[in-house]
Amino acid sequence: MKTTRYILFTVLMLLLILPAVQRFAGFIRESPLKGAITLPEKPVLNSKSWFDGSFQENYDPYLEQTVGFRPTLIRINNQIAFSVFDTALANGVIIGKNNYLYENNYVKAYEGVDFVGYKEINEQVAKAKIIQRKLEENGQHFLIVFAPGKGSYFPEYIPEKYRVKNRGITNYDCYASRFLQEGIPFIDFNRWFIQMKDTSRYPLYSKTGIHWSLYGVALSVDSLVRYMEKMAGIDMVDFSWDGIEVSSDPRDTDNDIANGMNLLFPIKTGEMAYPNIRFNDPPGKTRPDVLVIGDSYYWNIMGSGIASRLFGDNNFWFYNREAHNPKWREPKKVSDLNILDEIKKQQFVILLFTDANLYKFPCGFFNDVTDAWEHPEQSIAISPEVKEKRIKEIIADMRKSKETVEMIRQKAIKKKISFEEMLRLDANWILEQNKSK
Repeated sequence: MKTTRYILFTVLMLLLILPAVQRFAGFIRESPLKGAITLPEKPVLNSKSWFDGSFQENYDPYLEQTVGFRPTLIRINNQIAFSVFDTALANGVIIGKNNYLYENNYVKAYEGVDFVGYKEINEQVAKAKIIQRKLEENGQHFLIVFAPGKGSYFPEYIPEKYRVKNRGITNYDCYASRFLQEGIPFIDFNRWFIQMKDTSRYPLYSKTGIHWSLYGVALSVDSLVRYMEKMAGIDMVDFSWDGIEVSSDPRDTDNDIANGMNLLFPIKTGEMAYPNIRFNDPPGKTRPDVLVIGDSYYWNIMGSGIASRLFGDNNFWFYNREAHNPKWREPKKVSDLNILDEIKKQQFVILLFTDANLYKFPCGFFNDVTDAWEHPEQSIAISPEVKEKRIKEIIADMRKSKETVEMIRQKAIKKKISFEEMLRLDANWILEQNKSK
C-alpha cells in the first residue's frame, strides 16, 4: 500500500513540475497556437518596476501565457469541448450541422438580426451616389462589391437555436436593392455564389473556413477584372489559370476557423480546389491605380499577391482604419493620410464588404470623404513629429492627476499590459478625438 502511495505521489509531483521543466528546457517542441494570439513581452526587472509594482503586475500574465505545455493543454481542452460538448471555445465561433463552422456575425447577417434600418441605409446610399458623381466628373470610377457570406451560402447548416422565427429583411437585401435603384456600379458576388452553388464544379466555400474558397476567389477576380475593363474601357493584365490542383488538405483561409479553434485533430472538409494562377502582361496592358476600402475578404486578393500583379498603385484601407500598400514597410493609419490627395491618385475607388459587416458599412468612409470635400483644410494629416509631440503633452497632463493615473493603472491591470503602454493608448485616443472634433 505504501509503495502505491509513493508511486502516485511521485507521478503527481512529476506532473506538477513537468510544465516548469518544459518552459525552461524545452525538451519537447510544441506547435504554437494559431489565431489572433499576442504573447506578452517579458517584463523588465529594475528598481523602478519592482517598487512601483508594475513588474509583479506584468509578470503574472507573462508567466500564465508561457507556462510549459500550454499549447498542448489548450488543444486538449478545446478538443474535449468540441467532440464531447459540441462547443467551440474560439471567440464567436458557431458549430453548425455536420460540423460546418460559422462565425456569429455571419449568422446574424443572414437572419437579419443586425439590420440597421431603412433610414441609415438610405443615408449611406445617398452619400455613395454623391461620391460616385464627383469621381465620375474627375474621370475616375466608383465601384461597390459585395463578397459572399457563409451564412447566406450555407443557411441549411445553421443550428436551429440560432434561427429566428420570422426572418426579416437584411442589410444585404436592402443595400443591394438600393444600389441597383440608384444606378451605382455594383457587383453582387453573394447572389452569384448562391446561384452557382448547385452547379459549381468545385466548392466555393470550405466547411471549416469563413472566407470564400481560393477557387471562389479566382472566379471572382476574373469577373472583377472583366467588369473593370468594361467600366473604364481599358485592357488589363490577363488573369487566368492553367490547371487546378485538388486536395483534401485545406490551405490558407480555407481552414481559418478550424485553425483558430486549435484542436488536436483536424475536421474533415472534403476535397478543395486550388487553381494554378497565371498572369500575362505584354506591352500595352494597363495596370490601373486602385484604392479598396473593405474587410478581410480582400486579404485573399491583396495578401496573395494577386492585386500587386493586376494593379499599379495598390492600396487597401482595412475597415477604413489601417492603410496598406506593398511599397510601404509598415501599414499606416488612415487618419494620418490626406484623404483628398489619396483619392485623387486613383483610377478606381472600390468598396468590398461581406454581408456580415454591412451593419457598419462603409466604416465611416463616406463621411470622411464628404467632410474632406466640404472642409479640405481639415484633411491635412498630422506629421509624425507633431503627433508625437502632442501625445507627450497629453501624457504630461494626465500624470498631473492622481485620479487619472490610478484609473489608467487599473485599466492596465485589466488589459494585462504595462502602465506606460496603457497611458500611451489613452493619450493617443484623446488625440484622435480632439482631431476629429
